[in-house]
Amino acid sequence: YCLRCRQCDVTLTFHKRPDRPAPQDPQGRPFAGGVAVCHYCLSKTLVPTTCPLCGGGMIMLGLGSQRLAEEVGRRLPQARVLRIDSDAMETGGPDRYYEVLEDFAAGRVDVLAGTQILAKGLHFPNVTLVGIISADTALMIPDFRANERTFQLISQVAGRSGRAEKPGRVIVQTFLPDQPAIRFAMQHDFEGFVEAELAHRRQCRLPPYWRLAMVHLRDAKFDRLEAACKEMARRIDELIAARRLDVRVRGPMPATISRMHGRHRMQIVLQAPNPHVMGRLLADLRAYAPLRPAVQVLYDVDAVHLL
Repeated sequence: YCLRCRQCDVTLTFHKRPDRPAPQDPQGRPFAGGVAVCHYCLSKTLVPTTCPLCGGGMIMLGLGSQRLAEEVGRRLPQARVLRIDSDAMETGGPDRYYEVLEDFAAGRVDVLAGTQILAKGLHFPNVTLVGIISADTALMIPDFRANERTFQLISQVAGRSGRAEKPGRVIVQTFLPDQPAIRFAMQHDFEGFVEAELAHRRQCRLPPYWRLAMVHLRDAKFDRLEAACKEMARRIDELIAARRLDVRVRGPMPATISRMHGRHRMQIVLQAPNPHVMGRLLADLRAYAPLRPAVQVLYDVDAVHLL
């Protein structure tokens, strides 16, 4: 069983709050000590301690910095562990972030567990070990810059280790050790990565060689949205043929998050070799009004992700 948002087609994220008492439902059954949050519409719900489907006990298996800090504390019970993430920084006031860093630099904290906030601009001479957990997660995001961002993140985080006389060590956890972004980052091969990544983007007609634009369509009623998408796709094909434009069309297709804020979402991806060609097509499209005014149409020029 997985908790999902009622307004968005996404799973909820469990934020554990051990400092707060666990509430009970009207029947007196306890909830877990935390709250499940949709990171898109920000709706919240309490988390039951038993499965609504089978009645079995719910097992909380987290993948974030909370779970990481707990696991480090369990395996290294003598270590002083602190987290740096948005939840942990909520308590303690606006200076909490700097207080944690000062404690770590002074040796009052042994292990820092956190999100990407730890990747940049930190210099600790005594850090000799850096672990990068689930390094390939960002590669799964529908963003043509995913390889670049993964390479950048690994390179930056790895640079936190061994910054003084003591040698450093970096351990990367990944299911894809041969993936180019991870392999080149572990080899500190910046030129090799750039060469391979640019060749990949040229082959796939992605920026900086081709321009990318997204046509987003949204509606509360799926049937009406689907009909509007077909109508929009037909109009795009007519404009491309009439003006003999060199434009590649992908879709229409459901968005990666197919429903958000109670509205269904579909999209059409456009690829053109230069901004002039893309501009001509988008200008004509914006002058074209769908027959269904309830359908919301948004144009994302030079789009960077397919969410």
